[in-house]
Amino acid sequence: MSSSGKAFDMSLFKRLYRRSTPYRWAFFFTLGLVVLLAAMVTIRPELTKTLLDEALPASDDQWIVALSLSYVGVLIVEVLLQYVQTQIANRMAQRITLDLRSELYRHVIQFKLGYFDKTPVGQFVTRLIGDIDGIAEIFSVGILDIVRDMLKIVVIVAAMCMLDWKMTLVVLLPIPLLLYGTRLFQIAVKNSFNDVRNEVARISVFIQEHVTGMAIVQYFHREAKERERFDAINAAHRDAHIRGIWAYSVFFPFVELLSAASVALMLWWGVRGALGADMKPGVLLAFSTYIMMIYRPIRQMADNFNVLQMGIVNAERVFKVLDTEASQIQQDMHDASQLRGELRFESVHFKYDPESPKWIIDNLNMQIAPGETVAIVGATGAGKSSIVGLLNRFYDYQEGRILLDGIELRAYDLQSLRSHISIVLQDVFLFSDTIHNNITLHDARYDRADVIAAAKAIGAHEFIMRLPGGYDFDVRERGGVLSAGQRQLVSFVRAYIHQPRLLILDEATAHIDSASEQLLQYATKQITKERTSIVIAHRLSTIQEAHRIVVMDQGKVIESGTHSELLAQQGHYYKLYKKQFSEDTSDGQA
Repeated sequence: MSSSGKAFDMSLFKRLYRRSTPYRWAFFFTLGLVVLLAAMVTIRPELTKTLLDEALPASDDQWIVALSLSYVGVLIVEVLLQYVQTQIANRMAQRITLDLRSELYRHVIQFKLGYFDKTPVGQFVTRLIGDIDGIAEIFSVGILDIVRDMLKIVVIVAAMCMLDWKMTLVVLLPIPLLLYGTRLFQIAVKNSFNDVRNEVARISVFIQEHVTGMAIVQYFHREAKERERFDAINAAHRDAHIRGIWAYSVFFPFVELLSAASVALMLWWGVRGALGADMKPGVLLAFSTYIMMIYRPIRQMADNFNVLQMGIVNAERVFKVLDTEASQIQQDMHDASQLRGELRFESVHFKYDPESPKWIIDNLNMQIAPGETVAIVGATGAGKSSIVGLLNRFYDYQEGRILLDGIELRAYDLQSLRSHISIVLQDVFLFSDTIHNNITLHDARYDRADVIAAAKAIGAHEFIMRLPGGYDFDVRERGGVLSAGQRQLVSFVRAYIHQPRLLILDEATAHIDSASEQLLQYATKQITKERTSIVIAHRLSTIQEAHRIVVMDQGKVIESGTHSELLAQQGHYYKLYKKQFSEDTSDGQA
């Protein structure tokens, strides 16, 4: 059942049907083939009846051959038409789902990071792949096959009535029972399908999280416990499938039993009729064929209705994501190409959870001049990294204003704004690709010479050239074959080559060894030249040359000045510096 509580949501179906508009010619062409195939359903039984009741008794060899060849010819035509209809319907379905999957991905990559904070990656993967594949079956199997089967039933019943309406009523006596059983089957399979899809999503989320966090699982010897958790989820997935299999295992024999009952009724009525009237064998054979033909589409309709309902459930999940308004709102669409880099925070208040009473950033007032390097320090939770999310508009502040070159940040075109901001994070993410592509991010504006020049400027060229293949070296998933320092240097080159007007270094040297730190300090000095830079740092030794250091605590600025000025004040910064200095000395002695 859909979350809406309806057995079949027509509004969702109409919305989904509109997706076929660009391929409407294919839809109506295949629909025409379906109608034609349904209309042809009585031809072969009629040829058989004519052969038995007229051609064979007349011993007309030419007529017998003509009817036999006609039968084979009709069969070949039906097969060819079915092949063409299946091909076109499936191609149309794949084009529709290609468009839908692309639209869903384009929509989601515009979301604020808050959406991904609350949505497991595995769940989104299920929406993008499994759910959309389920929607494809609506157009390739569901709608057209239901229309075909309904038309077949109408044509077959009409043909049976024309042969003998009394016998038709007799052989159709089990049909009400079949319809009731079909309805129960639909409900059972649909509930099973919903359970299966939910369990698939749970498995996807579990696997994605645990493969990503495999190191933690192994560090803390949790392999056995996590196997137990996975086995429980996997068993729930199996049980959901078994419930669906049970419904099929009961329904199909039930259909065969009723079909046999109809044949038995036909034989009883036919023999009874043959004793007291003229009942030809061709009519009996035609009726027997029609019975088999009428039960098959009824059975298939049960499957196809399930496909349709399952597709609607899938569509509801996908449309729920498409209807999510989690993207950034662009207002006046100011172009950011001429940025000077002047930043001003005016009474900015921000919290991730609107319901929370506590501000993450509380009444922040700060001004940064173009080309100035400002370092921000403070304890964990002071609000330092939240500033990064606000400047890139991954999140929006609730109160106050952030002005960039005197223009409110939310008034800039988002793509233009981000194209002039570069960021180096503490946890560097590299794609499973070459060094070159991880630096350029497949931007055709930068060739190999540009990449090499940027790497030399940052001081990363030598280590890259020592790698097998140099700039063509594949760093594998998340850059796992590189050291933390090497990954960080690649991210510095990536930030540098885009020549941003606003640069953000967020704890970029937090977990680097002393040898790598020297390289990164040089890289920091090079990358911050002549551009507005915000350096969020844990190691105070890396920010002593900043134009200004801002100390934050609980979302507020409590101190501001140069390194020497803050030391002279002997306040919060002084205590942080003395504590780090003593720790570094202790580490060195150890």
